[in-house]
Amino acid sequence: MPEQASVTAALKVLLAQVAVFQALLLAATALHKAVRWRRSLGVMQRFAGVPRALSAAAAGGAIATEVSAAVLLAVPTLREAGAALAAVIWSVYLALIVRAIVQDRRDVDCGCSFGPNTSPLGGFHIARNVLLMALAVLVAGVSARGGVVAAEGSQLLAGFALLALYGAVDQVMGLQPLRRGEVL
Repeated sequence: MPEQASVTAALKVLLAQVAVFQALLLAATALHKAVRWRRSLGVMQRFAGVPRALSAAAAGGAIATEVSAAVLLAVPTLREAGAALAAVIWSVYLALIVRAIVQDRRDVDCGCSFGPNTSPLGGFHIARNVLLMALAVLVAGVSARGGVVAAEGSQLLAGFALLALYGAVDQVMGLQPLRRGEVL
């Protein structure tokens, strides 16, 4: 029994770290959309298929939704709702990516990267969003069962470390030689 309790406690701490990571990532994506507003409007039109007249409202709605999910994830008592909202966000982005690939629009700017978008949409983008969605669902499920712990200093640092790792993987996957399967 003590071993099971320690595994459960470790899982709660790990999920607090994942919740912090998701909150930071969603806050960063919202900030990125706001700072690069013109790009965001173009992404809404060309990638999401939103009419030009509604692109500002759609981009503003996306920013508000991402900020809301980030705030909810950061509050332990609201983490379940934040994780559920994050899962919806990641699934919408996943659906838009899959739609673009199926429509043979792999070169469309999805706004998925914090740097310049040079890589075509593909398996990496799908896998990334599936993983983000699965993590959000896991956080929501454990939170619903009373598995919430407040994020302390170490969980915050781990969340920032996961965000840095996410950014590094995103940049590496954007390298053109790697995307074509060539050796660097």
